[in-house]
Amino acid sequence: MFVATTEAAEETEGAMCLMPDGVDEVAAEGGSGFGRTVSEQSPIAIPKRSDAEGGDLAPVRMVVDPYPSFNGVAVDTTNNLVMMSDTNRKSLLVYDRDAGSPTSKEAAAPRQQIMGPDTGVGFVAGVAMDPAHRELFTVNNDVEDRLVVFDYGARGNVSPKRLLYVPHQSWGIAFAPKRDVIALSVQTPNMVVVFRRDAKKFDAPVRSVRGPKTQMADPHGIYFDETHNEVVVANHGNFRPGELITSYTAYDARESRQERSGGDKVDENARGRFLPSSVTVYDGDANGDVAPRRVIQGPLSQIDWPMGVAVDEANSEIVVANNGDNSVLVFPRTADGDVPPRRVIRGPLTGIKGPMGVAIANDEIYVANFGDHTALVFPRVAAGNVRPRRIIRNAPAGRETSGFGNPYSVAFDTKRREILVPN
Repeated sequence: MFVATTEAAEETEGAMCLMPDGVDEVAAEGGSGFGRTVSEQSPIAIPKRSDAEGGDLAPVRMVVDPYPSFNGVAVDTTNNLVMMSDTNRKSLLVYDRDAGSPTSKEAAAPRQQIMGPDTGVGFVAGVAMDPAHRELFTVNNDVEDRLVVFDYGARGNVSPKRLLYVPHQSWGIAFAPKRDVIALSVQTPNMVVVFRRDAKKFDAPVRSVRGPKTQMADPHGIYFDETHNEVVVANHGNFRPGELITSYTAYDARESRQERSGGDKVDENARGRFLPSSVTVYDGDANGDVAPRRVIQGPLSQIDWPMGVAVDEANSEIVVANNGDNSVLVFPRTADGDVPPRRVIRGPLTGIKGPMGVAIANDEIYVANFGDHTALVFPRVAAGNVRPRRIIRNAPAGRETSGFGNPYSVAFDTKRREILVPN
């Protein structure tokens, strides 16, 4: 979700060099592996000792954040609980609903934490809580491709109550208790899939919303508004047509076969494109390639990389975690087109930094920050550059975060002496 820098690097003569093959690259400074160029010192020395050639070796240094990074957020007003997903330590954290303080510099103590190899909790994104069945839901996004469910009392390294294999890049969860279903947003296929609440293993969805008419493009946040029978989706705007979608999992391959079983020809010239970010609203019973009821999109809307989305069903408002400019946008529920938000929470006093999840409960707005180690709670009608009512910290104040989302490959730029880490 984040990159190390958004500013252009200083120009340097010569091409960028990656990690060496042993021909023209670096020797270690103090064994670090990142050092001066070959013109300044001798070639890399090959270790002679067998214990230095492999095995359980300690790294010379690490770039690591020892604290959680909040992502999704859900609130249970029946039991006065709030749950957040943690993409950094790969965990779920459950707090008292009124946890946190406007002034405390210490980390708030969670009631419980679910974490460990047996949990199936990995790069988790969306979360949901079901007070009636006392179940906790979270979905793994880029890696594990499964949704896991725990009992309310689960803690530590425990196996999930059940798991459900879901499409690759599932991100958001919307729980509809009256219908007893869960809806998931799926990024690359640009779709919403709806499962029974108790679905498990390889159970198929009861329906899906996908196709060019939907206008979905890299959907993230999702909310099922049962009061008004609508599903609200937040879209980044990165659109990839079906011809360019890779089947990463058995689920994806099955869906692709179903799509193409009708004999439709594949457009070999299909290309992806970048669209303006948007919020799309669908009928609660939508199925297949259907157009949205309403679309909020355009420069007046200020929507920029929207992440979580929630609906205040009682007050008929849509609340958006606007990651692109560190803000929270509030629209009338029936807003349509290029329209300005009704209220905006933005500014240095707010503490909003890389907002990911958003939830509404008890006339309060909960915002989960990824850009630092906090979640924030505002009055529902907050607007402008205002301080939060409470701050839920998962680390002592002032602790920096690495900004790592889901890093994979790394490279070393020997000209600028920088480590490049794509998230």
